[in-house]
Amino acid sequence: MTDFNSAATYFEDISFDEVQVSSTYSFRRDEVIAFARQWDPLPVHLDDEAARAAGFEGITASGTHMLAVKQRLLHDFNLGVSVITSFGSDDTRYHAPARPGDSVRLHFRWVDKRLSKSRPSVGIARHFSELRRTDGLLLLSITDTIMIRCREAVGAEKAD
Repeated sequence: MTDFNSAATYFEDISFDEVQVSSTYSFRRDEVIAFARQWDPLPVHLDDEAARAAGFEGITASGTHMLAVKQRLLHDFNLGVSVITSFGSDDTRYHAPARPGDSVRLHFRWVDKRLSKSRPSVGIARHFSELRRTDGLLLLSITDTIMIRCREAVGAEKAD
């Protein structure tokens, strides 16, 4: 049985009035190369000369790597125990490359929520995220749709 953390964000806690900002994450060169070797072995992610020939200052993190960092930083917002599943992402945009040495933060805000029509004990919510360097440069933006627990439903599960 899952131990639901009282500090978790539930459907009822979702408000649209603030942007939350995560802790900082820094892209390391060795990590960028290791990730690219395994998951996205394009030359611009592995070789400085190839990256410069493509118009970059040096190697860049793959978009998939940036998405993985975005996902990890989402956990700063205490969503883990209340999220049931993800329905997917929309409007994924890569605005600028992440490079070794870049430090980033996730800027997160809720944009929509409703109770599920087929399962009224859970909610459907959408959130918009931006991965930004600490100097403010926008690297990635994305909207995710999730199924999230309602606090009352969790309370009823505990009572059973």
